[in-house]
Amino acid sequence: MSVRTIYNLYQLAARPTFRYVLQTARNSELNVVRHFQKAHTRGIKASATAHTHSCVPNDDPTTITRTFPTSHHSLKIGFQDNLASNFYYIWLRDNCQCNSCLHTESRQKMVDTVSLDLNIKPQSYHVTDNGKLKIIWPDGHVSLYDSDWLHKHGRGFELDSYDNIHDNMPQFITWNGEMIRNAKPEISYEEVMETEEGLKRWLTLMYKYGIVILKGTPCVKNEVLKVMERITYVKKTKWGSSFDVICKPVQSDPKHLAYTGMYLELHTDMNYLEKSPGLQALHCLEANSSAEGESIGGQSSFVDGFYIAKWLRKEHPASFHVLTSTPIEFKIYSHNMEYSNLQYVLCASKSGHLKEVHYNTRTMAPIRGPADAVQPFYEAYKLMGQKMREPESQFAFNLVPGDLVAFNNRRILHGRTSFDPRRMSRHLEGCYGDIDEIITRCKSFLKEDNRK
Repeated sequence: MSVRTIYNLYQLAARPTFRYVLQTARNSELNVVRHFQKAHTRGIKASATAHTHSCVPNDDPTTITRTFPTSHHSLKIGFQDNLASNFYYIWLRDNCQCNSCLHTESRQKMVDTVSLDLNIKPQSYHVTDNGKLKIIWPDGHVSLYDSDWLHKHGRGFELDSYDNIHDNMPQFITWNGEMIRNAKPEISYEEVMETEEGLKRWLTLMYKYGIVILKGTPCVKNEVLKVMERITYVKKTKWGSSFDVICKPVQSDPKHLAYTGMYLELHTDMNYLEKSPGLQALHCLEANSSAEGESIGGQSSFVDGFYIAKWLRKEHPASFHVLTSTPIEFKIYSHNMEYSNLQYVLCASKSGHLKEVHYNTRTMAPIRGPADAVQPFYEAYKLMGQKMREPESQFAFNLVPGDLVAFNNRRILHGRTSFDPRRMSRHLEGCYGDIDEIITRCKSFLKEDNRK
């Protein structure tokens, strides 16, 4: 019986009918541990401290406080912060951190996983004086594991391991309109392009909020590419390395709805691709009206999809489940080709953590699947759309020449109010980039700060 099962039973312990069950489960767990401790002692020639190790407590939550076998195949490791995780011997051997098992530069594994014995057991193990777990394997190979490395992966065993990809990173901060206006994720062009501190701040803001406004960007064609190349790799698409969203008083036959003056609903881009671009940047080169004093129109709006999804999960959990479990086809005809892909509107991990948002009414194809799934989907989709359209949810403003707004295209939805293209001119230049570089470079900066 797992610790998680006992924990769940513990939650019910307040009910009299469950108290006997809880006590039985506790006794069962203790008996299992005692049994394997005895069996392990007989089967492994171990050092005196191999089965139960206790070190002097300190303030480091990752300090190993105890170790003991829980089966013929695994070792339980307890830490200062009361985390206790089960590590299988095959996993420990496969992930040895020594220089002969892990390439020193790329950190690629050099162990032949397939050749390992699935029933491998240590010859001995103990916690060293400097707090590392030392294992000697039957062939004499020695493995040393840092306690913080074990703690990190131990948490992964207890939780959804995919939620730990962003460990030791700034916390995601979900926001509505008021919150993001107070946070003011703005930075000057000179800071980002000329200083490492400015670049670091841009990366941190992007990671936390999913959107950053660069102020004072030179209104020069292709400047958006220079900015993006300072930060990440430019992603070339069917529109090229960059694209122009131009609305002029005289313009005929626009090939995309974005090139008109019509209202553009909040959406994420290119959901019809196998993997939509992670980062999008829009640089305002021109925005003016033909009539002096007249509003320029075309106000840009941004919404945090993670904030909306969290609200939906709390207030309408059934609808949240529908949007995370109903595959939707996104489709577009462009450049004499049809692009299509199946996606969930909300992509979440098993534990419910949001990973991506894919929302675009204009490219959403007719829903397919069981007929009784249609009505629940539209109800959930409408709830999400209505919440996004509330003024309180939106970060809305007019882009002015020199503004360059970049945002996480798999988290932030963007849209635009309508305007009359016969009476005003508007020119944005945009491009897409790789979001993975944001995460990687952010991690790198944080590691440098920790070493200082």
